[in-house]
Amino acid sequence: MKKQPALFCFFIEWAIILFIVQPSYLNTKPSFRAALFAMISLIAVSIPLLFELPVGVVIVFAVFICLRLGLLSMGIYQLKLWQTVCMLLGATVLVFQQLGTILGLQGGISFLLLLALLKSYEGKTKRDWQVLVVVMLFLLAGAILFSQELLTGMWILLCLMMMACTLSLLNDLTWQPALKQSLVGFLLTLLPMVVLFVSVPRRSAPFLGVPQTSSTQATTGMSDTMKPGSIGDLVLSNEPVFTATFDNDVIPQQQNLYWRVMVMGQHNGNEWQAMHDFVDRADASKGQYIAYSIIAEDDKGRIPALDYPQVRNRRGVFMESGNVLRMFSRKGVRRVDLRASLSNELPHELNAREQDFYTKLPANSNPRTRELAQALYQQNNGNVEQFAQAAFNYFAQQGFTYTLKPPVLGSRNSTDQFLFNSKQGFCEHYADAFVVMMRAAGVPARVVVGYQGGEYNEAEQFWQIRSKDAHAWTEVWLPERQVWKRIDPTAAVSAVRIESGVSQALSGDEGSLLPNTGFWTRFSDQGRFYWQQWVVNYDDERQQSLFNKLGFDGVNTWNVLMVFGAGGALSLIPLGLWWRKSRQQDVIQPLQNGYTLLKRRLLGKQYPTIAAIAPMELGQILHDNNRLHDEIAQLLDDFMRLNYASNTPNEKQAWQWHKRAKRIAKKYRLKENA
Repeated sequence: MKKQPALFCFFIEWAIILFIVQPSYLNTKPSFRAALFAMISLIAVSIPLLFELPVGVVIVFAVFICLRLGLLSMGIYQLKLWQTVCMLLGATVLVFQQLGTILGLQGGISFLLLLALLKSYEGKTKRDWQVLVVVMLFLLAGAILFSQELLTGMWILLCLMMMACTLSLLNDLTWQPALKQSLVGFLLTLLPMVVLFVSVPRRSAPFLGVPQTSSTQATTGMSDTMKPGSIGDLVLSNEPVFTATFDNDVIPQQQNLYWRVMVMGQHNGNEWQAMHDFVDRADASKGQYIAYSIIAEDDKGRIPALDYPQVRNRRGVFMESGNVLRMFSRKGVRRVDLRASLSNELPHELNAREQDFYTKLPANSNPRTRELAQALYQQNNGNVEQFAQAAFNYFAQQGFTYTLKPPVLGSRNSTDQFLFNSKQGFCEHYADAFVVMMRAAGVPARVVVGYQGGEYNEAEQFWQIRSKDAHAWTEVWLPERQVWKRIDPTAAVSAVRIESGVSQALSGDEGSLLPNTGFWTRFSDQGRFYWQQWVVNYDDERQQSLFNKLGFDGVNTWNVLMVFGAGGALSLIPLGLWWRKSRQQDVIQPLQNGYTLLKRRLLGKQYPTIAAIAPMELGQILHDNNRLHDEIAQLLDDFMRLNYASNTPNEKQAWQWHKRAKRIAKKYRLKENA
């Protein structure tokens, strides 16, 4: 809500007048045009909500809208009280039946949406319709709770302008003046709105980082299990997942960007499952680190992070088993500051229980894979590091191919089928087979699922990671050095995948299956990046950074007042120009009104285009009819001098001419108007 403080303040002030002062004009009947546009505004406000609410609520909303528009076209502005009460009870029962409550986020928004619609059924006066506009403000707040995306913000701005236009139409303005007034009002509030948003002291968490139930993007989209085909399905999507920016202008190489999301340690023969039983006791203080920040969203609170993560600011962040990060709050777009290791090894001690866990395999499964693994292990004299390298070389030398469309494997001994029959697979096939080989030889190993690489935006210096960058790799525990070592068996088959991305790694036919990243996609990525950085995740740290860049020594009362003052002074410039122009129009208005009255009285009804008659034309018409008296001619000359002169007349001169025009119009009017 804070992103539109000035417009919302305008609506609040107007609401005070509406409910406390209650001008008499509010009790009059609105025009059909105003009521119709109010309904259009309600539909626009409701669109973001309808994608999040139960189907039953959406259907009833559509039926009620159609009925309301039909009644409006018939000139019926208000239903009887008992009819409205019955509809209210029906709406309450519907929401309760769909959600089991009328409270909570979905229940409350559903109930409020139907209440707003029912309010339109008692729109007898302008006041009733203006109350509906107030209710729309709360519906817009609900839209922010459901989604914080850039398109949602732009849609809310459009809805606010439509609501302002509705108020203008309810004041009996026509379309063009109403639209003009709404646009001018928005432009006048734009600068104060930005100043308020930037300078109002922030909380430690982003103000807009409110809980959500769903979102259309920036979600990892990964489940807690991995089986053949699960990563391949994600790769077919071009959906943005998260953005990353590195401090100090660091640009890491793509092959070093392994974004871990989940660690899979449990295997039932067909799929791998995420583990939550162990807490790693890794020594994350060793080695070199680079600092970076990510903005991501996940309905389970998972945070993609480079190997091996350290949190620079632990606001609501905790470490899970496998050095995987999560947020305590599992809803909403989040910005997290992290550090990453430049090493592919993580010092870590495993006790006997953990070693047993990381070497478990289903009994009697994949016998040929077991035999191969044990043979390679013995050939390397039990040296785990050499054994892992031998397994890696096996993939590189035995004719394996990297493909998005591998043959379907059976449910029994699927690793055997992959290693000795099909030899075609995607990253999850290679990660699965490599870990099974390690465990078959008694070496602790696990699967890591996340993203690899990304697309670098050189103009704005951020990395955009998408669903198509989803990847699976492995970690093997080396007992000789007590470390987890990252090994990516996919690199043995397709080094291009790691160095240049999945689009470059797949052949022509399969590459065509992947979504393209064109100009519009990159442009929207850039807009989304700015929106998430400076609006959704504008917290106290980012505010502090902005104030420092502006030359202030932090965020304090004095500096905030200085920003308010500077912003207020700048805001007075367009406001003064607008006031001056409106003042000029107010001064000229008595001249226009007096001239209109003069034409009507002097010409009567014989000229249907009387509104288009200019002063010189009026004088000629009167002259042709021998009615151009000296007094009228002087009056027209004075009108042209006052109305078209370069200098605006003062208010006293305008009203003096208006008084003369009324007197002369009465004196020389046509007899038919007497």
